[in-house]
Amino acid sequence: MTGPEDDDRAAVRDLARRLVADVFPSSRARAVAHKGGAPDADLDRELASAGLLGLEIAEEYGGGGGSFVELAVVLEALGEHVGASTLLSSAVLCSGALSLAGTGAQHERWLPLLAAGTVSGTVALGEWFSAPGARDRVAAKRTDGAWALTGRVGHVPDARVSRLLLLPARTPDGWLVALAESSAPGLSVTPQAQTDETRCLDDIVLDSVGVPDAGILAVDVPGAPDATRLLGALANRAAVAVAADSVGNARRVLGMTVEYVRQRHQFNRPIGSFQAVKHQAADMLVNLETSAALVDEAARALALEPSSCDLAVSLAKDHACELAARNAGTALQLHGGIGYTWEHDLHLYFKRALLNEFLFGEPRWHRDRVLRGLF
Repeated sequence: MTGPEDDDRAAVRDLARRLVADVFPSSRARAVAHKGGAPDADLDRELASAGLLGLEIAEEYGGGGGSFVELAVVLEALGEHVGASTLLSSAVLCSGALSLAGTGAQHERWLPLLAAGTVSGTVALGEWFSAPGARDRVAAKRTDGAWALTGRVGHVPDARVSRLLLLPARTPDGWLVALAESSAPGLSVTPQAQTDETRCLDDIVLDSVGVPDAGILAVDVPGAPDATRLLGALANRAAVAVAADSVGNARRVLGMTVEYVRQRHQFNRPIGSFQAVKHQAADMLVNLETSAALVDEAARALALEPSSCDLAVSLAKDHACELAARNAGTALQLHGGIGYTWEHDLHLYFKRALLNEFLFGEPRWHRDRVLRGLF
């Protein structure tokens, strides 16, 4: 028996699947890859027109007033088509950060623009997932009644097309999260090359970028780690978003593989009729279903309390991303030689699955967090 929330989620899923399938066929994915990974403007425009970029933003600011549970099914639909969209960077991260911690003035200034898709934004979370002593580090120094940010952070999604940049930085008391525009003096963005050419990840370099107090979302002070809580919530949102993308990826890869093994014949029979192939396809299905269940649980936990669901998030992220990559590898084997050609779409999914496994926390990072949560 389903309730109104499940019906709403199913409606969002159907809408997202139809929209992405119509606007972003594999030929568009290949065109994006050829250009070096910039998000597809037509896809983002259609997502915004359908209300999906602002799905989680409050209605008073032009959004849909939904939750992360509904947003997760849109991310899954994008994963089914290796969609090149700013949904992750702008809706999941930037809009999410402003909704969680922004001031009233920041909400009125930016949320309507983000919901309409006329402005996109992103959050630089690379340092949060880095090992201690990593070279990616941004420091914030208090000068003349404002903050000055200096340093470098990598693997920032869609920074090259984002007007609004949310920048975590270290202070003597902990963390600070600052809001800056891409045109700010001293700020530069450099594209990074990626194996998955449908993703857009960039370096940001900051040279004494000034941010007034009105541009601060959260800052840690003794006894009140507000910025740490915000970054933890954003890290969880990013991890579940990538996991949902991987579920969509695994679902499409399984469909492609089942279709192929039904058509491909050896010894006068479809190769899908061989027991060994059936076993591999069954394993792919089990991987998909368990991943989908874990991601659904993590999305629901995240919607309730984004900074207190670390265990569910890391279980979902590690499991879904690892098994999507495994499914893609199995699919390559079952497709035989054609799966390794540029002309076949499978390589797009294989590359996306490999990047997802290491984006927003590599497997060891999340497994360590699971162990800390259990013991």
